[in-house]
Amino acid sequence: MGKVRKRKPNKTQNNIVADVSDEELPVDSKENVIQTILDQLQAANVEEKYCGLQTFAFIIESPENIEQAIERGVVKAVAPLLLDPAGSVRNAAAGSLRNLSAVQLEVCDSLMEQDIMTPLICWFDKHAENWTPDTNSKTKMEDVDTFIQCINLLLNLCESSELAVKYLGQSRVLSILLPKYLDIGTFGCDIVASVLQCLFVVVEDNPDVMEKIKLTCEKQLQELMSIEDTDPSILLIRTLSAGVIINTCGGNMAVLPVNVINQIVSILAMTLSIDHRLVCNQLSSIVPLNDGSGKFEPPKGKDEQMLDCQLKSASQILDAQQRSIEIIANICSCDDASDQMEGPESSDSDEVGDDEDSNGEGVVLAEDKLPPEILEALISLNIFEKVWARTQLPAENVMLILKEYEGSKLLHQKLHTLQTRALLCVNNMLSSLPVDNLGGVNGIYKIWIDVGKLVFKESSENLYILESATAVMRAALDKIKFRENGKSGECDLFRDLSLSDIEMMITGIRECQVPEIRSNLIRMIGILALLLVNKLNETSSSVICAITDFILEQAHKENEVWVLAEAIDTLVDLYSEDETDELAAKVKLVEKLSILAPILKNKARQQRKLPKEYKVLVSTATSNLPRFIKYKKGRVTKL
Repeated sequence: MGKVRKRKPNKTQNNIVADVSDEELPVDSKENVIQTILDQLQAANVEEKYCGLQTFAFIIESPENIEQAIERGVVKAVAPLLLDPAGSVRNAAAGSLRNLSAVQLEVCDSLMEQDIMTPLICWFDKHAENWTPDTNSKTKMEDVDTFIQCINLLLNLCESSELAVKYLGQSRVLSILLPKYLDIGTFGCDIVASVLQCLFVVVEDNPDVMEKIKLTCEKQLQELMSIEDTDPSILLIRTLSAGVIINTCGGNMAVLPVNVINQIVSILAMTLSIDHRLVCNQLSSIVPLNDGSGKFEPPKGKDEQMLDCQLKSASQILDAQQRSIEIIANICSCDDASDQMEGPESSDSDEVGDDEDSNGEGVVLAEDKLPPEILEALISLNIFEKVWARTQLPAENVMLILKEYEGSKLLHQKLHTLQTRALLCVNNMLSSLPVDNLGGVNGIYKIWIDVGKLVFKESSENLYILESATAVMRAALDKIKFRENGKSGECDLFRDLSLSDIEMMITGIRECQVPEIRSNLIRMIGILALLLVNKLNETSSSVICAITDFILEQAHKENEVWVLAEAIDTLVDLYSEDETDELAAKVKLVEKLSILAPILKNKARQQRKLPKEYKVLVSTATSNLPRFIKYKKGRVTKL
């Protein structure tokens, strides 16, 4: 995940950069600017080419300019400049293309369509195979920066495109990089870390790359992982090395020796032990502040060096913590749990709602899937608590300071990314760790409450955070439901739940435009209703009926078949209990589900192109619904 790095304009070139400071340029003015860029990029003069690249880098900071620049073929003109004889031109080309590749996945697709990989691979062949940083060279820092930009461009492309990974495998790039560029003594921490970041991405689910790494640099990775140093740059390298080692095992950490497993988890724990909020608080005290008119007084001399050093260290800490959390999320991923539900044949009983096996007898629980040595390491080093701490952002005033200053804007973005990844990791850990190691039912309930504040009270506009947060809320209730099985007295946590308490959630679902978030919220309120089934009284019955009516209403409005399937599956789970027969009759559940059955079937026929997990959900709901209607109708008619 290469990050946007804003390029500083070369002071000697400022007088020739085109004036494009107005981001709302008329279409014809943009056309003129783009044509000027194209003319400059194709000039013989180094200054002209550099000027064109600087202007290109500036205009792509505005997303509305990107599509037009790509359509006009600017990328096709920039990419060959990776091979330009002038180092400054190569550096500017690499930086602008790397920034462009970090915008969004669709941009990377466009870059691939314009054959970005050919000049990029040629750059590695021509400039990386025999290069080492020359301490006496005036262009050393520029050459190092160009290398890092090209590596991150490659990383972004491979992360977005399977075709890029294929081209990489067919090229000599990995042979050039490994094991040479893992030598910290020769290349320094920044280059080694950038190479490891790239390997971390390209090795995943790629047997050829896995084998290549094992043959060429397995020993070096272990040596990097064993460096005794707490400097942020080394922590990042140790964390990435651990991640690459796990990925070379296909993600199956259990095949590693126990001492290596413990070493890896210890590294992750050490990385996550750094208080990222404290780091950012301290940093905010030396970041220049807005003078009220939108201007900043940049630091100079030693103050500038100190700020740059702390910005870099904070960035490395956040990168290391993000990768640590991604590794833990993968370790705790229980995707194979769904393999038992590949098709409609997964349930042959008419009483499809019967959940007797969910007490753990005769089935493998999600929390039993982790090998004991891994589970023990995660628990003994308090990994869950460390991951949970990463879901908390620094204070609002600190976030505002970081966001306003140009040099720290990227940290502001990284903090939100870290929070999102941490929430996704918490989601996986809730499924994989025993309840008692999550603070018991009360501890999980507190997680649900705390994340609920993030979703419903802070009105976050970040959809990625909302999606991951609602997934955590859903997983937390799932865990409580599973542990209590709807019968334990500890479900009194929700005994006072009233219609006003869920009104905010219902409003959130009605207004939600993102299917993934909508699905999580629908399932969540369904679980809440299920937890009330065995505490039936006048209040809880009215809440269950209101939730039922709402889910049925949403099901009729739903366009996405997999969200419709989720809604129907939620109702089937809720009313599978025999105690709900009277409520089912009261809300006319059988009649309303009978109307939804053909709608679900038609939408399933129309929307066939779905990810695997959604296909399983739709297939299961389509198969189970008719049987459930038959089963419930038989019970309701006997009332």
